[in-house]
Amino acid sequence: MKILTPLQLKQADTLTSQKQHITSWQLMERAAYKLLSWVTQYVSKSDPITILAGAGNNGGDGLALARLLRENNYQVQVYLLAFAPLSADCKINKKRLEETQVSLTILNQAPTHPITLSPVVIDAIFGTGLNRPAPQWVQTIIQQVNNSGRFIISVDMPSGLPTDAPPFPNAAFVKPTVVLTFQTPKLPFFLPQTGQYIHDFVILDIGLDAQYLTETNTTYTYLTKDSLPQRRCRPKFSHKGTYGHALLIGGSYGKMGAVILSGTAVLRSGAGLLTVAVPQCGYEILQTALPEAMVLTSRHPHHFTGVTIPFTPSVIAVGVGWGTHLHTAHALFKLFEAYPQVPFVIDADALNILAADPQLLSQLPQEAILTPHPKELQRLIGDWTDDYQKLAKAKAFAAKYGVVLVIKGAHTIITDGSHYWINSTGNSGMATAGSGDVLTGIITGLRAQGYSALDAALLGVYQHGAKAEEAALKKGYNALMARDLY
Repeated sequence: MKILTPLQLKQADTLTSQKQHITSWQLMERAAYKLLSWVTQYVSKSDPITILAGAGNNGGDGLALARLLRENNYQVQVYLLAFAPLSADCKINKKRLEETQVSLTILNQAPTHPITLSPVVIDAIFGTGLNRPAPQWVQTIIQQVNNSGRFIISVDMPSGLPTDAPPFPNAAFVKPTVVLTFQTPKLPFFLPQTGQYIHDFVILDIGLDAQYLTETNTTYTYLTKDSLPQRRCRPKFSHKGTYGHALLIGGSYGKMGAVILSGTAVLRSGAGLLTVAVPQCGYEILQTALPEAMVLTSRHPHHFTGVTIPFTPSVIAVGVGWGTHLHTAHALFKLFEAYPQVPFVIDADALNILAADPQLLSQLPQEAILTPHPKELQRLIGDWTDDYQKLAKAKAFAAKYGVVLVIKGAHTIITDGSHYWINSTGNSGMATAGSGDVLTGIITGLRAQGYSALDAALLGVYQHGAKAEEAALKKGYNALMARDLY
């Protein structure tokens, strides 16, 4: 599913009106009925509703919804925050609302007393076009809403929050219980800086022009089941050699569990063969805990120093539980030199080794997949001031070195240097030891089977989150463990 910019959304509205021969007000009315359908399904008629409407088209949506709710016997009061001249469609809906019995209070400046908020508050003050901080008196009302403890529904966007830029410094924005957003999700829903305040969102299809949505190029894609790369079938007469031979290199004294988790995930995701290369201290552990894998050991008992590989791997995954010993770092670059044509999946301490000597980043194999968590990413690309700068720097890094970057988080984001994909699966139960090791294994197993770097990353991240959702249904978030994510 594509994530559109405010300009693209405006273009979609205009084109839809032209091609479907409807006015912008009629499209607004369509949106209002979609809002009505959700509200009447989830809000009882016994719960009074306060609607805060702004002066633009988002406010027009709110005024139209107020009229429709009143027609459906809801108790509704409306505050129209007229901080600017009303848009044409907002004026129409104000006039229509005035013909009903809805209580309508128009505010042109800060009220002398705090406004009255019902148990349910619908925020329709600002939409996707916001490009400057709200007036201070409107921010005061927003802060009252946030402090009210009410059930807060935002229409399309949380008011006061820009759609395609970081939050305005020191400016208030609505922190909703749920956002009812039109046609496509909005980028701030998925970024740590803002997404932490947006507990849930629902996409309402308002029938924007399908051809425009299909043909328009976007920078961001919301990765859902429908937008995943095609999974391959396993032919009846295939054999283990058909699905690749993965090499997993990792582990150090006291950290063999990472290799077991990752190696199990390699096989669970469909690789035909797996060899693990570990320090000597891991030999008996791996032979016992992961009997499906073959084991090679380096000479040092506690950390990896290198080993002769008696086959050509289909993919090499490196870094889980590895440590950053000087000998281990040297072994990493020897691997890059020895296998310039073999796909790599690079995680954990292998990333930290790279970050410690940025000049060596030029040795990164092309189309390697890097899977950093936030701190590892910071070491690789440097500090950032906000999530937008972080994403821009990550994308530039991926383009410069020809890699696929998997930015792990609540909504893991994948970039190949030209586009971003935002994952839709997963939950907070994944914030547990070993979760990233499993992801590395899943992606490695897919890469072993011949999937491209990008497809392996997209499929692996989605599958990882989907397994967490499945496991959480049985065990709950708190009890989730990495072993539940295979």
